[in-house]
Amino acid sequence: MRSKLAFSNMAASLLLQITVFISGIILPRFILEAYGSTVNGMITSINQFLTYLGLAEAGVGTATVVALYTPLAMKRTGEVNSILSACRRFYNRSGMIFLVLVLALVYVYPFFISNQLDTSLVRWMVIVLAGSTLVDYFFLGKYRVLLNANQEGYVVALVQAAGTIVNMAVSILLIYVGASVLIVKSVATGVYMLRLLLIKSYVKKKYPDLDLHAEPNNGALKQRNAALLHQVVGIITNNTDTTILTICLGARSLLEVSVYGTYMLVVNAVNQLLTAFSNGLTAGFGEVIARKEDDVLLKSYSSYEYMYMVILFIAVACMSVLILPFIMVYTINLEDVNYVRPILAVLFTLVVLMQNIRIPSLTIICAAGHYKETRYQAILEAVINLVVSLSLVWKFGISGVLFGTVCSYGYRSCEMFLYNNRHLLKGTIKTSFIRILRNLIAVAVLIAAGLWIIPQTMDSFVTWFIYAMGMGIVSCAVIVAVNYVAEPEEFRSLWERVKGILGR
Repeated sequence: MRSKLAFSNMAASLLLQITVFISGIILPRFILEAYGSTVNGMITSINQFLTYLGLAEAGVGTATVVALYTPLAMKRTGEVNSILSACRRFYNRSGMIFLVLVLALVYVYPFFISNQLDTSLVRWMVIVLAGSTLVDYFFLGKYRVLLNANQEGYVVALVQAAGTIVNMAVSILLIYVGASVLIVKSVATGVYMLRLLLIKSYVKKKYPDLDLHAEPNNGALKQRNAALLHQVVGIITNNTDTTILTICLGARSLLEVSVYGTYMLVVNAVNQLLTAFSNGLTAGFGEVIARKEDDVLLKSYSSYEYMYMVILFIAVACMSVLILPFIMVYTINLEDVNYVRPILAVLFTLVVLMQNIRIPSLTIICAAGHYKETRYQAILEAVINLVVSLSLVWKFGISGVLFGTVCSYGYRSCEMFLYNNRHLLKGTIKTSFIRILRNLIAVAVLIAAGLWIIPQTMDSFVTWFIYAMGMGIVSCAVIVAVNYVAEPEEFRSLWERVKGILGR
């Protein structure tokens, strides 16, 4: 049952990420052509500032999910209701704080971008883009954490996938008929609100004993402050680049942010693909840890890491060779700023590798709820990012902040492997590093061959797609073969598990 739920979550998450990838590639292209790089840069920049304001969430969601693992596994309904009641109250409080911060941003943000756009448009855009987060705080958050904690994240993923498709279709139609960018983005917020109704309806039907107004158990969310700390440093590490570029680069900041945001379309697409293979597994590992099934944990983790490394290095091999020609085709008619920069292609590929190689270790740390125990390492990661990025941004621009991100990700990923080996999964680090080394060698060979065969100058998506298919097939064949030869028993074990799940 546990494996089947994990597979359902993984499949639904993959569908969602594919949908988000398609939307994330197509919709920004329409926005770039219809409204220009400056407007695109504004949208990217505002979203990053709103991510910072999202700290008002104060770790409530993460702490609630961790607190729910044991009572859900033991079917203690009263305790579940008390925890969710506390979650609801904290979310309402966080929503009010977020609203106040948004109003402050409405006033302050236009000063950051040196009057590059109409102030009224900018301020209304802040309000519109903040709308979906407000919906999450006041209405959706408590239902989402319940489903994720109970290994039913696939419900949220399927609803979000449907909403993404509807939003993309309506937005493109509005752009086609000449609607303003403000109206287009307002539609996205409206679609998000419709998702709320579907998820709420499902929860009410599936959990008839749910009582969100029970006596709140605030003490159950004891990991809230530690989770908030990780949330703070995670936002600094993952989202600081755009903020630094917006504030430090003056009159051309939005154009540079647009360049950064366009490369991030590819990065986000790859990250979403990789996330699809880890989403929904945290709750399953959390249940195993709660039941103290140590042997099951070690065996399941080994299969998970083995599978994840194969997928990660296939993605890195393809991205290394294909990102620059993709950017060239994607921005072929845009002349207001230079988008084709080879050094950015290299640095963004390194960002993806350093950011995602830690995911198996991070999954176990989150499942075990070790937020307080790893807080100092998280703080150091954020400090490295800020110090290096701020030291280099004025001289090297986007390349400088990306180098800071690579340094911080590299440190933390290594530290997570070491932490898991010391405290949660003893004796696994040797196997992990052997897997990384052999896949790095395979990827190096694939990149060398790919750059020799695939032209880095293209002018057609059809041409790019043909080369991408070829690179994807060859990368899959090579990396799967390398890992099969190196660990045939692990491959067969994973294959049998997948067949068993599909058979059910």
